[in-house]
Amino acid sequence: MFAEEIERSASERRTNVIEGAAVSASLLCLVHCLALPLLLLLLPGIIGLFARSEAFHYVALALVVPSAVAAFWLGYRRHRALRPALLGLAGVGCLVVALLPGRAEGAETWFTVAGSLMLVAGHTMNWRLRTAGD
Repeated sequence: MFAEEIERSASERRTNVIEGAAVSASLLCLVHCLALPLLLLLLPGIIGLFARSEAFHYVALALVVPSAVAAFWLGYRRHRALRPALLGLAGVGCLVVALLPGRAEGAETWFTVAGSLMLVAGHTMNWRLRTAGD
């Protein structure tokens, strides 16, 4: 009985770390998108060029997707609610659309902001459902 409680506690801590990383990555996307003009004024040189480049967006997406998938999967296993994962999937979809060629001027920003907000909302919902009743 005691060993099961310790195992469950360790599992919950790992899940909290993954969920926290996923929320942080989503918030990073949002902050990047909204604060980029200010950052470009304050951080000249190579940092500004990287933050403005397409490479940054691909690197950010490569960090967001695996952490989101892991967090939503672990949450689903615990609470069996699909809504957080579907909201997160829609958010990831928006981030992917933002990187597609041929979009209208300014559409990248709108898709990135919408996707980031959906991811943050999904992660928040996931976190609350996971920790409900604890």
